Amino acid sequence: MTGMLAVAGVVAAALAPSGSAAPVAQTASFSPCDINGKQQDLGASYVTSMKVQGVSCTKGEKVIKAYHQCRHQAGGPAGTCGATLFRFKCKDGRRTGVPNVQYNATAKCHKASNASKRVKSRYTQNT
Repeated sequence: MTGMLAVAGVVAAALAPSGSAAPVAQTASFSPCDINGKQQDLGASYVTSMKVQGVSCTKGEKVIKAYHQCRHQAGGPAGTCGATLFRFKCKDGRRTGVPNVQYNATAKCHKASNASKRVKSRYTQNT
């Protein structure tokens, strides 16, 4: 009988409200991609890191490479890209660096039809 009471107590505790009025959204975390040996092959001078959520690293590499190619076609190393690439929309974070030499930035991309599918990369671009 004591065992049944203990089980009932555990179940009641698990079902009890947590004190928070609003439910907490659960989101999938980003998974890092191994781009070792590919840093200079993804469109920027150096892609230093890449992580994905809801897509494969292979797809992430395609999206990032296409984004950097689009940036270069739309203004050279300092260019920006507003196109949809493999159904992903991308934008750059703040650029920091040495003017007329290089800058560092983060590219953030999400699938246009499903914002939970995302790719993030940090890169260095020589100008």
